[in-house]
Amino acid sequence: MERRDYLEREIEKMRAVLQKILRLRVDKEEEAQEIISTELLHYFDITLPRLQQMSEKDFECFIQGKNTSLLEYLGNLLYASTLPEAPLSATDRLSLKKAIFVWNMWEHKTKTFDPEQQAIKNKVLALLNDSPTE
Repeated sequence: MERRDYLEREIEKMRAVLQKILRLRVDKEEEAQEIISTELLHYFDITLPRLQQMSEKDFECFIQGKNTSLLEYLGNLLYASTLPEAPLSATDRLSLKKAIFVWNMWEHKTKTFDPEQQAIKNKVLALLNDSPTE
């Protein structure tokens, strides 16, 4: 019971941090990036540039043993690290592709369909398809 309470508190903290990042990323991008970096180091012991540079195979190995809450959070952090507008930078493209991969893995593990998440995925996929590669 104690572990469950702890996990629920951690998930709530993750949600609160993510909401803060999403509010900040338009006007205070530097502060949002700082929070993302802190969260990635805290929960995943990795930096955003290192994540972005990982090959698909290495990235898949990296996320393989993560629980579903961490998978969802990682996908959301990767998404929040970008400014999803065309044209996308090369690093934003890498982050968004990895976010889609993580979200797909989350759906597969949880066997859950989230309409809000799907709407974001559709937006990201359209943006990736519409944005020219650098």
